Amino acid sequence: MEKKRVKRKKPSALPSILSLTAVMFLLGLLGSSVIGFKGLSAYWLENSSIDLYFQDDIEEGFVREYESEIQKKPWVKRTRFVSRAEGMSEMGDKYDPNFMSYIETVTLPLSLEIYPKANYANPDFFEQLTDFFKQQPAVEDVIFQRNWLSSMTNNLQKAQWAIGGISLILCLVSIVLIQSSVRLGIFANRHTIKSMQLVGATNGFIIRPFVWKFIKYALLSFPLSALLIWLLIWVLPTYSTGLNLLGNFHQHMDLKLLGILSIAIAIFGILLAALSSWISTYRFLNTRIENLY
Repeated sequence: MEKKRVKRKKPSALPSILSLTAVMFLLGLLGSSVIGFKGLSAYWLENSSIDLYFQDDIEEGFVREYESEIQKKPWVKRTRFVSRAEGMSEMGDKYDPNFMSYIETVTLPLSLEIYPKANYANPDFFEQLTDFFKQQPAVEDVIFQRNWLSSMTNNLQKAQWAIGGISLILCLVSIVLIQSSVRLGIFANRHTIKSMQLVGATNGFIIRPFVWKFIKYALLSFPLSALLIWLLIWVLPTYSTGLNLLGNFHQHMDLKLLGILSIAIAIFGILLAALSSWISTYRFLNTRIENLY
């Protein structure tokens, strides 16, 4: 009887593409979270103000001129002048009517809220500003939320260390995952590799098509991972009330940094796929035939 030939199935590219997509997705999600967290923390810090309260005899014109001088400082993000009427209105929103009727005869001083840039929003700098402004004859008092600012600064430092640790772990996991996926793909072609070597093909001739193949896999994986990140961070929050936090989160992302991150992840995935395929293929080139079975 004539024996039937066993048709060998062509190795599937899907596991390699999915592995590369998963790695790029994790790295992209982490990078996007870092950028969003940085923007969100800057937003919080830049909304912490140092408040100047002026002497009762100080006129509004003087405070306006003083505000113009303050706005020229490199550390100032924005300022807000609060008149006596606005101060009373804000107190009316904060306190109950009985308390407000009790202090109707009190005249509130003019005040100026100064909001610093995020790089300057720390307790030490605010303490220096407080000492400086208290020495000004027109300023009666200087107030800032010392405890809130200290707590926010400490929490941001802890979060940065935590994100750095997670980034390092994910990078190591991504390298191992991609290498394992590439090695499995090369292993499925081990007999072809050895046959080419036996007929006299050079190492470079054998390795080159495998490297290009996995570079193509990386190029296919990048848009898939980017699409998943876009769906998770930008699209899903608009359809789910439980993801409102993410909706506010992406609003603080720097698009320029996101572009740089995307390019970096794409280059990282391509280089890692190329390097892993080259190493794995070269390993089989140096393997004895009896060890392939």
